[in-house]
Amino acid sequence: MNADVLRDIPTIQEFFKITPGEELKEGTRILLEAMEEVHIKKGEDVVSFGADNEDGMYIILQGTTDVLDAKGNLINSLSVGDFIGELGLINDDKRGATVRAASEVICANISKALFEEIASKNRKIYGTFMNMLYTKTTKLVTEQERIKSELAVATRIQAECLENDFTEFNKLQDIKLTAAMRPAKEVGGDFYDMFMIDDTHMCFLIADVSGKGVPAAIFMSMAKTHIKNYAMLGLPLAEVAERTNNQLCHKNESGMFVTAFICVLDIETNDITFINAGHNKPFIIDEEGTFSMVPAKVNMAFGMMEGVPYREQHISLPVDNCIYLYTDGVTEALNDVDEFFGDDRLKCVLNAHMGEASDVEAFVKSMYDEVDSFANGAMQADDITMVYLSRR
Repeated sequence: MNADVLRDIPTIQEFFKITPGEELKEGTRILLEAMEEVHIKKGEDVVSFGADNEDGMYIILQGTTDVLDAKGNLINSLSVGDFIGELGLINDDKRGATVRAASEVICANISKALFEEIASKNRKIYGTFMNMLYTKTTKLVTEQERIKSELAVATRIQAECLENDFTEFNKLQDIKLTAAMRPAKEVGGDFYDMFMIDDTHMCFLIADVSGKGVPAAIFMSMAKTHIKNYAMLGLPLAEVAERTNNQLCHKNESGMFVTAFICVLDIETNDITFINAGHNKPFIIDEEGTFSMVPAKVNMAFGMMEGVPYREQHISLPVDNCIYLYTDGVTEALNDVDEFFGDDRLKCVLNAHMGEASDVEAFVKSMYDEVDSFANGAMQADDITMVYLSRR
């Protein structure tokens, strides 16, 4: 192929350390000129999992591809300038993934045999290639360290925002309260909160921010702060929700949003005033003495549209009743055959542990155990968060 055409591709410039305007180094030119143009139709494999690597390395010049694992699951996408199978030029391992054309694809290709032939005649070729691999590996390691650092910051923000001492709440008459959040591998934005507005009104809530990492953790912190600040002013819950939403909409260029279920319990009257901002509906013990889903109407999630009104709704939580709040990390937990935990299964396991309903810590632990048993070792992609209040 024409080396001067290939040199204009940014990733080739980066990996081969090509300076615009300067002559190509001998080894780089020989390697690029040795490559051949190949066309792959949409749906065909560029390389296949478990196959030999004799076809060597590809550089995508046009089109896009999907990277699939051994089970055919999508794990990445590649496009113009990305390299495929470069390690195949220097080792004898089988292909570790399938790369399939998502559109008509044109690649520059050099086979392993051709690479070895020209490298044996000119050692600069081998040196050039190894330098390219070193550059790519260094960049990858740096990016992984950056992501690791970002996730550590997000985890710390998330953990520091969450209450973990429920002693003062459990001193209240006929109140036992606990909450827990188990972060996913990639930190999300689940959060909960509970606080006394005055001597007889307790606010407790659960929420889930869209996205992951530091942005989600920061948005979570903002949402939690706005809700508490407005609630502590003694404003009607509908106004708390509306003001919180307006604040989160302001300059929200990233388009993040948060679902939330916010409750205010009047300890004297047993009335719960609540707002459902696009969140999963909680479970409460019904007249038949079993857990059932609260028939809550849904309002818009916070952060999506300014000026949206929110509707206050009411349920009674008398002594001997309980309420269980959760995020979609519970119902959307997956097992090893890609089945969801689901609402129906959640209702069944809540009722199966009715005997523990008065022991809030044991009850929540049992819910986590049930999710873990169902998952059967499958990795979870979302935080799993629960808030549980028992008046038994």
